[in-house]
Parts: sequence; structure tokens; C-alpha cells
Amino acid sequence: MIFKVLIIGLISLANAANIRPSIYADEKVQNYLTSFGYLPESDKEIANLRTDQQLREAIRDLQSFAGLPTTGEIDQATSKLMNSRRCGLPDKSDSQHHHSRHKRFAIHGSPWRHRNLTWSLRTERPGGLNTHEVRRELGSALNLWARNSKLTFREINSDRADILIYFQRHYHGDGYPFDGRGQILAHAFFPGPDRGGDAHFDEDEIWLLNNESTEDGTSLLAVAAHEFGHSLGLTHSSVRGALMYPYYQGISQNYELPDDDRNGIQQMYGAPEDKLWANIPKSHSTQPPRAMPTTTIPTPRRTHYPSTRWGHPKTSRPLPADDIPDKCDTSYDAITIIRREVYVFKGSYLWRKGDKGIYHGYPTKITGVFKFPHDIDHVDAVYQTVDERKIVFFIGKKYYVFNAGNLESGYPKPLKTLGLPETLEKIDGAFVWGYNNRTYFFSGTMYWRFDESSHEVEWDYPRDISMFKGVSYNIDTVFQWKNGKTYFFKGKGYWEFDDLRMRVAHKTPKLSAPFWMDCPSPGIETNDIDYSPRKAKITLNSSSQNSMKFSIIIISFLITIFIKKT
Repeated sequence: MIFKVLIIGLISLANAANIRPSIYADEKVQNYLTSFGYLPESDKEIANLRTDQQLREAIRDLQSFAGLPTTGEIDQATSKLMNSRRCGLPDKSDSQHHHSRHKRFAIHGSPWRHRNLTWSLRTERPGGLNTHEVRRELGSALNLWARNSKLTFREINSDRADILIYFQRHYHGDGYPFDGRGQILAHAFFPGPDRGGDAHFDEDEIWLLNNESTEDGTSLLAVAAHEFGHSLGLTHSSVRGALMYPYYQGISQNYELPDDDRNGIQQMYGAPEDKLWANIPKSHSTQPPRAMPTTTIPTPRRTHYPSTRWGHPKTSRPLPADDIPDKCDTSYDAITIIRREVYVFKGSYLWRKGDKGIYHGYPTKITGVFKFPHDIDHVDAVYQTVDERKIVFFIGKKYYVFNAGNLESGYPKPLKTLGLPETLEKIDGAFVWGYNNRTYFFSGTMYWRFDESSHEVEWDYPRDISMFKGVSYNIDTVFQWKNGKTYFFKGKGYWEFDDLRMRVAHKTPKLSAPFWMDCPSPGIETNDIDYSPRKAKITLNSSSQNSMKFSIIIISFLITIFIKKT
């Protein structure tokens, strides 16, 4: 009896050891998360009543944006990040939580209507620095953007210039005081009237000129280049190394604009005509925001845009109407889960697969299952919405929404009604990512995150597919399987994606047909596809392993004592 009591007690203790303690976030941490958009603003009286789940989710969002492991804990790396110099512009847009009188920043950049911009330094001898050298650094920062776009910049001595530049301290009349030497280095205003485009620098900082380098100093060139990105309409980027990444990184003397920033500025203003990337199309128009400061620190900021072109040739041509595809020797146009069953699309046909394999009578015509208003020879992408009530098909520049097998009234509609660029030729893949339960669209080299509630792509997209490390451009399809894992397909191969590590689980794509279509494995090997099947391992995280080891040690010790006494 005593033995049983010991075992039950130890099991209870072991389970209790696995209960996650509440997270402690003091006022400083909560103010930080609120200032940069990760927590909604609240009255001071109720700030400490935020739930543990709210705080953990906010910290995970912060970690995800900064490229840190998403632990949901204020670990050493996160604490260091929160004490780093950075831009004061919020990283996340959550306007519904901001009372109108507290709204400090424009969320969407709106481009200047003209391309020949003027600028003027309005502070004489800022911080005791040589004015001529300061102007030269500012000119170099603007020239970085000019070299990568159709913009030109001309310095004039006038307070009517498009971009007015000031060095100021603490409260300086715009409602956004500086904090002295430390975290906030500068802020800028998006294009617009009045202060629109202006940039303010904290005069208390130790500004470095001419590629100087000291531990306490801050490169004026780096901060100015970042701030002018805001002055031109760009916002923060979660791409580490991008100029618009919100944390200070500094830049070298021969610095070249990273792809992420170059694509962003060209999306808004076009590219130099003599450059290969000059044909990047314009994005859909957005309502111009009010000019709001983007308090920024010495680090690059955010903006994701297409790196080459939206449209691209299809990786597989539509099959002739009477050409039934060979499931074991083909690529796949689209794969998705609909009501716990796998649907595989190729040409004008589809397969339906349950737990026991492909159903009898398949493949069958897509139009025999889904009532399209016309005959179709292929689909580009398909996904089931988060609430599992609708099925969305993408074909060319249009999308169709079905309720079961019936087309909803008012469809098809153009892709641009989703907030996607009018020049986008097609969607390669679409799925709801189990990692965060958000909807994603893929096309060419880029991807978008789609807000199902507002029915538009989110404001800080598109981004480069390289964020999904190891996945090639121009995928054929992507979906989340019933096991909760994500799979990308291209050609006759596929990658399993590790959502936690944000990289493919195997660099070499595996052959699709044997695993997904119940086909026999080929008897040959190639350099392109890994044919060897491997079973996934189920692993415990380190905290679970440590708790289990501790419980086993205690149980073993007590059992030994019990046996000796008996």
C-alpha cells in the first residue's frame, strides 16, 4: 500500500513539475511591448491585469519579428534585444487597439507623387559637428536610395524642401520627445503634408562621420539611410540584415542596399531603367496615411517586396482535355486538405485520398465535383479557409469561393480585390499554416500573409520565400497535412518543412509519388530526389526531458529505500 502511495505521489509531483509558471513582465517590459505594437494600449490601472497568455503571445511575436527563438519567455537573448538601440516605429500594426488621440505613426507608407525630391539641413552645427561633413553623410544616405530607384535628390537651402532635417533634444515640438543618449536615435515622418518626409535626429547621441568607429558611437550614415527610408514611405522589415530592420546594425563605407530594401523602394518608385530588375510592377494603391513620425533607431527597417517579377511561366502546362494524368509520373498543380481528406489536382483532374488510400473511381474531372461556371483545364492553388466552411480556388488572375461543391454568388473575382498586385499573374500555392493558423499565398519568389477577417493581405507583405529556408522559388503547391506538418512541392519532389526551426527538414527533395500517391519506389537513384523513406522521430523538448529524468531518479531512489526496508 505504501509503495502505491509513493508512486501516485511521485507521478503527481512529476506532472506538477511540467506546469509552466506564470511569466513576470514588469511595467518597463509591458511599456516596451505596447510601444512597438505587440500589446494593445490600455489604461494604467488595468495594465497589470493582462493575462499570462497575452504576455507570452506578445513576447513570441516580438521574438518572431526579430528572428529569435520563439520561447515566449523573457530569456537572455530577448532581454538583450529589448535593451538594444532601435527604431521607435511600431513593428506591428494593430490600429484597433489604438485610441485615435494616441495614434503616433502612419502604418502604411504612401509614396511621393513626384520623383525629384529636395532636402535641406535646418540645424546649424548639429551637436558641434562639422556641418559640411554632416551634409555629406546625409547626401550619401539619400544617394543610396537614389542609386536603386528612379528618385533624385537635390539639396536646397530652404524650409520648403520636401525633406527637412533637424538635430534636436528631448521635447522639440512634435509630440515625440527624444530620450537622451540611448535607445531612440531618431524618428521620421512618412510622405505627406506639413511634417511629411521630415527626419529628426537626437542631438544627444554620439554621431560618427566618415566611417568612424567607436563602441559608444552611432553611424549617422546608417541611421540617416534608415530614417530616409521612412521619409520615402517604407516601414520596418523583419528581415535581419535589411536596412529597414528596426534594430541598429551599422553599415560599411561601400555598403550596397540589400535586396529586401531595394525591392521595396523599387516597388514604390520604380527601378533605374538600365537595371535588370527595372520591371518590378507597382503594388495596389493604399489610402495615403497622415504624416506620422517613425521614431527610429540606428538599425535598418522593414519592408518586403518582390525580388524579381510577380508573374512567371507555369512549371507545368495544362494537360489536354482527354489526357488523364499518370499519378506516379507527374508534378501536381495543387494539393489541399478538405474535410480531413487529401485532394490532389493535376490538369483538369483530381484525386481524393482518405486514410486507406486513393478512393476508387479517381482521378475524376474537377468540374464533376466542383461546379465551376465554365470548363477548366487546371487550377493553380486551392485551400480550405480557417473555419473550414469555404474552399478557395485560384486560376490565373481570378479566385473562386465554394461552399461545398457550389460556387458562391459573386465569384469569380480578380486577385487584386484581395489586396494583391494587379500585375500578379497567378498564385502558386495557398494554405493555412498550422504554426500560427494564418493564411499564406505564394507566387514566384514572394509570399503574402492574408487576413481572413479584413479579407486583404496584411500591410507589411509580400516577403521573399527565402524566409522559408531551403524551399525553392516557383513552387508548385504547399499544404498542411493532417499530422500538422507543412509540405512544399516542386516538380516531382517535395520538402517537409520544420515549422519550429523555419527550415526544410531535408535539403534534398523526396520523390512525391511513392509517399503521396501510393506508387512504387523507383529502382534508381538521382542527384535531385532522395528516394529513401525515413520515419519521423518524436522528440521531447529539453524541459520535458529534464522533468522526466528528475522524476525517474526520485522514483528509483525511493523504490530502493522501500525495498531495503522490506
